[in-house]
Amino acid sequence: ARRISSKQRRLSLDEYRATFLRVPKIADRKPVFVSGEVRDRLDKIVRRLGGRGMSVSGLIENLARQHMEAYREYIEQWRKL
Repeated sequence: ARRISSKQRRLSLDEYRATFLRVPKIADRKPVFVSGEVRDRLDKIVRRLGGRGMSVSGLIENLARQHMEAYREYIEQWRKL
């Protein structure tokens, strides 16, 4: 197994924070339900790695936005099936 330097780990963490742990602006909030287990795990991520003002809702918002952007073209194609 290849070793990963602490510098590479830091860059990965910085990239993760920039992508998923920035506080999003949510103008029109709607409830979303997840299991207690998932909620607890997300809460640990936010508490350990997130900055001030970050929440599980913000993390879920960022995850959903990233997912929809990554799969945008496929979703459009699948929608037409």
